[in-house]
Amino acid sequence: MAVRTAPATAGSPLVFLVLLFALSLPFWAAGALVDSRGALPMDMPVSAFQFVLPLVVALVLVSREEGRRGAGALVNRTLSPRGSGRRLWWLPAWLLIPAIALLVCGLTPLTGVPLDGPHSPLTDVPVLFAVYLLTAFAEEAGWTGYLLRPLRDRWGPLGAGALLGVVWALWHVVGWAQGGRSAPWIAGQFLSTVALRILIVRIVEGSGGIMLTAVIVHALANVTESVIPGFTEHAAPALLNGAIQAVVATAVLIRRPRRPVSAGRPPAGRRPPTKDHPD
Repeated sequence: MAVRTAPATAGSPLVFLVLLFALSLPFWAAGALVDSRGALPMDMPVSAFQFVLPLVVALVLVSREEGRRGAGALVNRTLSPRGSGRRLWWLPAWLLIPAIALLVCGLTPLTGVPLDGPHSPLTDVPVLFAVYLLTAFAEEAGWTGYLLRPLRDRWGPLGAGALLGVVWALWHVVGWAQGGRSAPWIAGQFLSTVALRILIVRIVEGSGGIMLTAVIVHALANVTESVIPGFTEHAAPALLNGAIQAVVATAVLIRRPRRPVSAGRPPAGRRPPTKDHPD
């Protein structure tokens, strides 16, 4: 009877991050050299096209570790709507971020900052969501599909979410600076990014590992930031957004999921049953 061997590794978070940041350098250089203000939503620099890198790096590493089928399985897991958790977790996936955005809009005038400035009109939301859904898929295939499981197995959901959030935010700092954001704005967006990642991990956990929920939450975050008037111009909306998301993230972490997340890569040493290698 032939015996199949397990992959040499069950995920290489450090290798992933080293490759990701190394491959980001040309994008950051392009962002410093090319003025793209007004050409992209939220006045994003051309370095924003680094969104493809988490997917690229994840596919390269998975292909090296598991072959073509592993790469295809990663894409399928990222897009699959199936999970082992409660379907009610689709509600926060769709409603939480828009609700927070409405709260930001309501509170921003109370800070003395008018709710005006550059923004995308509401009529652009369908197109924005389609575009951001694509970019979110590319990022989440790496952040959630490749990195989440090994980090969660070692640090737990809270530790994994916080660690991923910090790295995710650091990866965006250059682009924020190149987009002309102020230091207070970057601070608020940094907090928001960390809190958002914790929320994403919690929603993925609650859904039983549906990585598509991460893609949706990520896309909606980008859409709402695009349509909030003056979000990129004033620090107050970003600071409020970060603070509210941090409070919500703390609240949802009080109740932990009943079962471990099934998102990401299969556990090391486990293969689907085959005729040659039955379980």
